[in-house]
Parts: sequence; C-alpha cells; structure tokens
Amino acid sequence: MSVVNNIQEKTAMGPSNSRSVWQIQRDVIFALLLREIKTRFGKWRLGYAWVLLEPAMHIMLLATIFSLIGREFYPGVPTVLFILGGIAPFLFFSHSFSKGLAAVSSNRGLFNYRHLRPFDTVVSRVLLEFAIYLLSMFVLWFVLAWFGVRVAFGNFLLLIEVNILFFFFSLGLSLALCVVGERLPEFSKVLPLAVRPLYFISGVFFSLEQVPVEYHAYLAWNPLMHVIELTREGLFANYEGKFSNFEYFTFSSVGMLALGLLVYRAHWRDLVRSQ
Repeated sequence: MSVVNNIQEKTAMGPSNSRSVWQIQRDVIFALLLREIKTRFGKWRLGYAWVLLEPAMHIMLLATIFSLIGREFYPGVPTVLFILGGIAPFLFFSHSFSKGLAAVSSNRGLFNYRHLRPFDTVVSRVLLEFAIYLLSMFVLWFVLAWFGVRVAFGNFLLLIEVNILFFFFSLGLSLALCVVGERLPEFSKVLPLAVRPLYFISGVFFSLEQVPVEYHAYLAWNPLMHVIELTREGLFANYEGKFSNFEYFTFSSVGMLALGLLVYRAHWRDLVRSQ
C-alpha cells in the first residue's frame, strides 16, 4: 500500500508544482520500480537471492550435463563462464517478454492516476529486468573468479554497446507485447511458448561456429543469437564471434524499438480505456 501511495503522490502534483514533464515521468517510473521490486521479490530474502540462484541453477545443470558427456564448449573459455555469457542475456529476454505481455493487466488500477500510462509500467519492468540481468552476470563472474574460474576480460566498450542495444530491443518488444497481451488475450497464452524453443536455438550452450555452415542462414536471422555471441566476445578476450553481426543487431534493435513505439502509440488510449 505504501508504494501505491507513493505513486499517487508522484502523479497527483498539479501544474503549480512547476515540475517538468520529464521530472514527473522520472518520479513515476521510480515509484513503479519500487512497486515492481516489492512485487517481484516479496518480503522473503530468498526472493532477492533468486536473482543469482536462477542463472546459477541453469549454469550448474548445463555444465553437469556437458561435463558428463565430456564436451568442451569453447577452447580457452571455462564451461561455466561460457554458459553464463549465454544464459544471462537469455533470461533477461525471457523475463522482459513475459513481463511485457502482462504489463497492462497487472497495473490496470494505476491508470486512474493522471500522469501514469502503460508506457511507464513497461519501462519500469524492463529497467528492473535489465538491472537484474547485469547484476547477476557480473556478480556471478566475480564469484566464479574468486573460486579460481577466470579468463581474461574482453572488450568492455563492445559489451556496453551491445547491452544498450539489447535494452532498446527488449523495450520495443515489450511495448508491442503489452498491446498484444491486452488487445489479443488469447495470444498472450500462446506466445510464451515461443520463447522455449529459443533456448535451444539462440546459442545459450553452443557457439554458432560449432554449427554446420548449412544451418547458419537460418540461425543468423535470430537477433538473440547475435546478442549472445557479441556478449561473449565482449566478456572473453579469447572468444571470437566469427559469425556475429553487430550491424544486423543494431538494425534489429532500432527496428524493434520503432515498431514497439508505433504499435504502442496507435493503441495506448485503448489500453487505458479498456480498464
């Protein structure tokens, strides 16, 4: 209730407050972030621990499976770090996908406040997932390094560029999905199923150069594959994403953001009126 009151305080300010539109939206998004954190993690400490436990469980499971069959992922890159470079971006994408679909229905009552729009709820959700993604990736990196599992760091500038683009890509996708989830509710139950196959075809536990060349033309259409390849190239000095395409991913991210903004702009009034 205190978070809802905070949102009400942020959105109830009148023109006499002399705050700019950007300041109001900043405060609204910050209040929504607090609400999302409380909703996501609850009052239990395990909720916050899940930020690290979820990717760690994926890493341990995949590392165990492939160690049993005696397979090395990539020469010079420890298996657990290789998987970390794939599972962390994938979990961010997966969570942003599901959170975008439910962004309107989960926050419907808040749209009675004058300054709050569905756009704000989507931005706050994607921002939270993005922060969780970066935090979990780098905390696990340092934990593994502390245990002696380390490799020379790669290209930090590339890592920054890729993740900025990845944020825009996920934001655009979530904006489009928030409209789909509200206007076509039957699809909101089917679309999450499409994420599951992506786990196996996006390079979470393999490198594109390990795949026969005849399949590259199909896998290379997947922007998530390029995200993971470029992320590993940024994380590991001796990793070469030979078949990653930064220009293609840039085009995909800008295009997805533009599509999401256009779809949202065309339907945002319907989203508010549908409550």
